[in-house]
Amino acid sequence: MFRKKSDVHTLIMEQIKDVEKCLFAFESFMEAATTPETNPETLIELVESVKDTEFAADKSLRAMIDSLSDGAYLPSTREDIISIGTSCDKIANKCEYVAKTIVFQRFDFPEEFSQDIVDILSITKQQFEILEDAIGMLFQKMSALQKDTSILDKIRALETDVDHIEDKINTQIFQMNLALAEKMQVSHIVEHLCDLSDIIEDIADKIQIMLIARKA
Repeated sequence: MFRKKSDVHTLIMEQIKDVEKCLFAFESFMEAATTPETNPETLIELVESVKDTEFAADKSLRAMIDSLSDGAYLPSTREDIISIGTSCDKIANKCEYVAKTIVFQRFDFPEEFSQDIVDILSITKQQFEILEDAIGMLFQKMSALQKDTSILDKIRALETDVDHIEDKINTQIFQMNLALAEKMQVSHIVEHLCDLSDIIEDIADKIQIMLIARKA
């Protein structure tokens, strides 16, 4: 079972906090990237912040995995904890990928979608905050989480909201007077941006499977 044991609980929550810092750094980057008057030098500075926080998240993931070598948990539980940690790390990796792609391609977002991007990131942050609470419950209130998994349903409902915004953007993109290559570029960036929400939903699904597998 998941227990608040040794340093594992502390280390995985530290890793989650580092991923959250990366998500915040990415939000700042995207706010600048969707503002027309932002100069390229500012974006380069902000992408470095995303890269630094992604690196910190990688380090804390490795520290958490190393802490599992003391044998305090059963092999299946160690595997589940590592799965949660590596899945959360994908969030930081995706943030870095999108930020670097925008800078490398010198990509300019159409102003029409600035608010939609802000909304996607706001919802994604809400999802992550709920996920953080759910992961904490795995170690501290697992029985309560097994009895009531509505917290995971909230994550899924928010992911549906992101899907609706993504569909709206794509519908608008392909009606705009842009070259097909530009339309595809916008759609590509938006798809990867929305992947953050999908990753969080996938982690919620993993948690539910873990709970079902351990139910008496």
